[in-house]
Amino acid sequence: MQNRPSSLLPICLLACLTTSAAHAQTTTDAQREALVIQARQGALETSIDGLQSLYHQTRDVRVRADLVALLVRAARHQEALDVCPWCQTENYSDSELANLAGAARSAGEYDKALDMFQTLTYRNPSNAQGWLGQALVHTDMGNYTLADISLQQYNQVAGTTTAGLEAKGYLAAQTTNAMQELDARQALVAQDPSNTGELQALYRLAVGLGASSAARRIMQSNPDVFSDSDRLWLTYYEGVTDIRLGIHTDQPTRTAGGLAQLNSVLNTPNAPQELITIAEYDKVVALAELRRFSEAEALAMRLENQHGQLPSYVARARAYALHGMGRPDEAIDLYENLIRQSPAQATNPDDPLNEGLFYSYTDAQRFRDADRLLAEWRASEPEQRLDFTRTVRIENPNYQKVLLLEVLLDAWRGRTDEASERLAEYQNQAPADPYLWLIKGDIERERGWPRKSEASYQQAEQLLPPDQQTVAQHGVLLARLQRGQWQGTTDEIARTTTEARPSASRDDLAREWREQRAPQLSSTFERSKGQGSGTQASREWRYEVLLEGPRNSNGSRPFAQRIGQFGEFDDEDLYASYNIAGYEWNLHPATVTLAAGHGSQLNDDFLALAELQYAPTDHITTRLGVEINTTDTPLRALKDGVNADRYRAELAYRHDERGAGAIGIMATDFDDSNLRQSIYGYWNQTLYHLDRWQVNGEVQVSASRNDEVDASYFNPRRDASLAGVLTVNYETPIDYRQSFIQSVSLGSGRYWQEDFDSENTWSIGYQHRWELTPTVNFEYGITRERAVYDGVPEYDNVISAGFVWRFL
Repeated sequence: MQNRPSSLLPICLLACLTTSAAHAQTTTDAQREALVIQARQGALETSIDGLQSLYHQTRDVRVRADLVALLVRAARHQEALDVCPWCQTENYSDSELANLAGAARSAGEYDKALDMFQTLTYRNPSNAQGWLGQALVHTDMGNYTLADISLQQYNQVAGTTTAGLEAKGYLAAQTTNAMQELDARQALVAQDPSNTGELQALYRLAVGLGASSAARRIMQSNPDVFSDSDRLWLTYYEGVTDIRLGIHTDQPTRTAGGLAQLNSVLNTPNAPQELITIAEYDKVVALAELRRFSEAEALAMRLENQHGQLPSYVARARAYALHGMGRPDEAIDLYENLIRQSPAQATNPDDPLNEGLFYSYTDAQRFRDADRLLAEWRASEPEQRLDFTRTVRIENPNYQKVLLLEVLLDAWRGRTDEASERLAEYQNQAPADPYLWLIKGDIERERGWPRKSEASYQQAEQLLPPDQQTVAQHGVLLARLQRGQWQGTTDEIARTTTEARPSASRDDLAREWREQRAPQLSSTFERSKGQGSGTQASREWRYEVLLEGPRNSNGSRPFAQRIGQFGEFDDEDLYASYNIAGYEWNLHPATVTLAAGHGSQLNDDFLALAELQYAPTDHITTRLGVEINTTDTPLRALKDGVNADRYRAELAYRHDERGAGAIGIMATDFDDSNLRQSIYGYWNQTLYHLDRWQVNGEVQVSASRNDEVDASYFNPRRDASLAGVLTVNYETPIDYRQSFIQSVSLGSGRYWQEDFDSENTWSIGYQHRWELTPTVNFEYGITRERAVYDGVPEYDNVISAGFVWRFL
């Protein structure tokens, strides 16, 4: 009996401890539940603070689970992950793993998130949340194949669910599988048409796919889901789609329609600034494509000042605009910078940057850079490449393009014979290629063969599809304009420049027509010292001023001319001047010029002239002329009261741009019964031309016979001369179509005069020529020469100057 209490002590103690623990557990649960209820009532932060304190006191797993859930709910993901830093993955419940895995994914700790989601599926292969989480994390990590496998497992476990469709759409978006994403988004909207988030996502996807009509149907069917800003953005996307399709399909009207939509967006009050900026960027592209270059450049400059460096696609459009404006050096800087940023775009098969850079180099006369560019480009291009299926080899368009650009470069550098020969080789291989015929027409026109050029353009036109024949048609019109066939041609030019879509050929045609029909003022001046061997007795100066009116639609034009002369003979000043008005009739292939006027001072008489020019081919031109009271009558003859009439005929031959010459006969009938009969000939030949250097040679021959009359003017019984002149030109580019050309000439010859010994003649000269095309060209120079006068050598300095000013 005495030992019984002591045997009951452990039992009593255990009972007391059990009761105490149960009481504590009940208290913890009550506190936990109270805090959870508090969170449900909106006091989330207070509830989290309470659960954190309770967990630190009790380390209760249920408290931890609720704390983790509330922290995730509050988007305090890192704090949720830090609740139990010593816990292992296997220590967490399924609900904790799901919450913590989501928190890890949100915090960017993809490996930890994947480990937790995988633990869920290891514990229970039917855990849909584990498979869905793995699919999302694999997508985040770029493991798209594993993501697709996990998503298939999820579908097997859970079937088709909204969460699964959203995961499918997310995977499709990350892999740019637009059609799969579209399928997922449509299924989500079909499940819940009121899901505004998915409606907006489907709308954005349709816009991204270029399905503007579908996007507009979505918007019109759900007007309450979209704001005015959304509608404005859609208008922008529709405009951009039209611009891109217009460029890709070469439909300027569609591009213009897209530009109109962009303008409507930009003109909308209170449009979002982000939208305004991006719309203006795309407007630069549209303006450049429509060849509204000055507008494109002005807008691009403003955007660069406002926002800094332009996006690459805008910078490219700006480079194109600058090139079109005749500012190739600035375009070169942009093209070179774009290629440095994205080297692959230099040789992009669809639209290589190298092509734009090449044309800018050549317009800037940087021919060596253009040659280097083509050499590097050609070395990087195989003759054939795989098609889009990667199974069939096809002709590489870039390789073919480089070959054609090499032909053009040869022609532009002055190696026209080489260019023509190379082009003929290509045509032997592909005689039905219309683009080879187009290039042939361009080269022939530049070589001065407009009739051959026209035939080549017409051949190209027959081979081109109907919607691509405009370039060839423009070439035909340019060739006819060049050879003087204005009648009918100018009406066609006026129509096509108004109606034709924007293109480089249309701009070239409009420019050439504008410049050729423009009125112009030209003048020449020459001053020499010495007696001279010419008919004017030298120690004189002479100037001519010619004002030509605008050409009409037939190519005809009026003109007015002033000629002045001054000479000195026997210490007496001699003056003569002429005022002339005339008209040039274009009767292609003939040109008739008639003029009349009156002299003053020493030649106070009526004068008239008539000339017929006939050019039956690209190579031959004949001229017949009559001058009554010719302005070339020597001043000494005029002083003696002697006037003269002149009759002349000439046959000129032009082989090509390198070689041309003529032979002619001339008779000058003086009032003093003297008849001067002359024959002359010359040939000009380009001996060397490459880039800026050009060497020209000229051979001149002449002979005359005069009657024996007593005359104070130079009147040899018989004379003849033979001379050759070698001229070296060096051209320094100033700007587009503007150059400074320096020329040095060396001449040598032999002069024979009856009753006197033959003598050597020579000349050396230096000249500057400024070609500020298309408005002004002017030149000036000085020549030192040795001539012969009645057997006496004479040294003379000749100063000359002249200019042409075209009124555009």
